[in-house]
Amino acid sequence: MVQWQRQKKGTPGNTLPVTFLGEAGVDSGVIRKEFLTNLIDEIEKRLFEHRGHQSGKSPIYSLSDLEKGFFRTAGEVFSVSLAQGGPAPCFLRQWCFDYLSAGDLDEVNLSKDDVDDAELFELIQKVEEETDLSAWTDAIISCGFTGIIKPENKEAIIRSIVLHATLRLIPLLKQLRKGLQVYNFVDILEEHLGLCQHFFVLSVVDDDYKLITLMETPFP
Repeated sequence: MVQWQRQKKGTPGNTLPVTFLGEAGVDSGVIRKEFLTNLIDEIEKRLFEHRGHQSGKSPIYSLSDLEKGFFRTAGEVFSVSLAQGGPAPCFLRQWCFDYLSAGDLDEVNLSKDDVDDAELFELIQKVEEETDLSAWTDAIISCGFTGIIKPENKEAIIRSIVLHATLRLIPLLKQLRKGLQVYNFVDILEEHLGLCQHFFVLSVVDDDYKLITLMETPFP
């Protein structure tokens, strides 16, 4: 990703030439696809997380990666891959895609199931299960809850944790969205929302054939 950022001879919008050191061969598209497949796989592992067996992923909260511009680079890679025959980054949570496509988020639809951070999800479980919440007072306050910490307020406390866990990721998604501006892809997202969703969100109701058919559809 750092090497991607250092390129001086072209822009992400140009055709991506790829050569693997120590390997002979002219890139007719196959090598480029292999490179993009490996890169997106590593981006998924490095910058995104999911909880348990959840299929969708959200960004790992990292101000360091934000400062380095890695999420913008990830967005550029996603755009280039979709436009130049590479794989789709179909591993995002629905709410993350909703923000990428609209540039805004309706937080009313967020729930504890959208929380991928292990520590914050564990905090939600503790609030749900325990009657004495004094041991988690500091953690609850750090999530922005300003009411009285008592069992009667569990629902409001959990809501604060959910919003804290998800809304703090907006700057990361915002940077990712900037990277998607390559090929004006954000405009394409808005215009072809239904089609593009399958490139970013792997729905459990979609079979492989439908996903493959969508991937073979010419890029708008």
